[in-house]
Amino acid sequence: MMRARLLSPRECVFWTAAFVLVAALIVATHFSSTDPDSQLYASISGRLSEEPVSHWIAPEWWDFWPETHMTGLFREHPAGVFLVPVALSRLGIPGEQAAYIAGVGAGLASLLLIAVLIGRLASVADGRASLILLQLMPVAFLFRVRANHEYPMLVALLVTILSVEGARRSWWWIAGIALGLTLGLLVKGVFVALVVLAAGLWILLNPTRLRGTVWRVMVACVAGAAITAGIAMLYDIAYVRATGETFWAAYWVRQLGPVTIATPLDNASTLAGHLAFYLTRLLWFPAPWSLALLAGAWHVLRDRPDGQRPSSWARLSPTSRRGLIFALGFAALAVLLLSPSSRFAERYTFSAAYMIGAAGVVVALRTWSGLSRAVMAIDARVPALPAVVWLVLMLLRIVIGPWLPRIA
Repeated sequence: MMRARLLSPRECVFWTAAFVLVAALIVATHFSSTDPDSQLYASISGRLSEEPVSHWIAPEWWDFWPETHMTGLFREHPAGVFLVPVALSRLGIPGEQAAYIAGVGAGLASLLLIAVLIGRLASVADGRASLILLQLMPVAFLFRVRANHEYPMLVALLVTILSVEGARRSWWWIAGIALGLTLGLLVKGVFVALVVLAAGLWILLNPTRLRGTVWRVMVACVAGAAITAGIAMLYDIAYVRATGETFWAAYWVRQLGPVTIATPLDNASTLAGHLAFYLTRLLWFPAPWSLALLAGAWHVLRDRPDGQRPSSWARLSPTSRRGLIFALGFAALAVLLLSPSSRFAERYTFSAAYMIGAAGVVVALRTWSGLSRAVMAIDARVPALPAVVWLVLMLLRIVIGPWLPRIA
């Protein structure tokens, strides 16, 4: 029987209870990640929670990473990633653990938003299955409990995409576009470019083929961007009041000053190395669904429709096909945008890896009907199966976390 909605009210209650349980366990065990970046951001969150509210916008290094010899104001990124943890600390949650709880919450939100997106592009059943299958990717295991930017940035991207789609129906979705762009800007500054890239590609492809002119959506995006620009100005005003210095001028110098672009011929090998680095991560992080995507592409190339049996590509709905093009297009453009920079890291491909994983899940469910039937059969027998899987994997992550490999 096909499901009419992604989650039942009872499952929403169960998932809320599971999140509260995981949060309580993080606090009770004084959980701390072995990942240096997470340790840094959690430590800064804990220290910042002791400061007055007026200084939350201006965190410092506080010698939490002495080997970098960085001191003074923390200007690696805006303070957005710290604001939720320090706010939670005012409720009595230890600041460091609050950072991990906020990361878990962002991870859960992104999982649900991806499922909503898949439900609109493919089917509710596919969205439901993705709630389970996306949790099994290596990237999900390695980033499951983090105090870093990856999941908040994925949330920003997904909120922006869904709001761009909604803007074809109502001008009220301008607020959603502004929210997504502002979240991306205040969490990771320059990396909001990836959110803008995704929004632009979504406008161009319009995967769900909603009615409404491109101009209407573009006007909504410009309005949302203008709101974000206004918030950025207010951010700078607040930063000046807290520190006596502006934020954005020093930030852009810090982020773009040491960046080199590999355009000359003598840098071609460096560019090729970065491309290979990111492509291998996009193969490994979303596995096995990245492999399912490759297998699906092979089926399409191999199929020779005989007039009676459609090809694998033809068996996908038009919205599913455009959704796959969006996911692959975004991943390709993200790699091309990131590769010329002298700075590179595995975590930069995080959002692209989830897009590849989502596309691979849909292809796997369409290509191997046995997988779809198996997921549906287990789901029918186990109450709130996606939430149960999430809770079990979270508990395992908290227990075996010290033995997981470190992310670069």
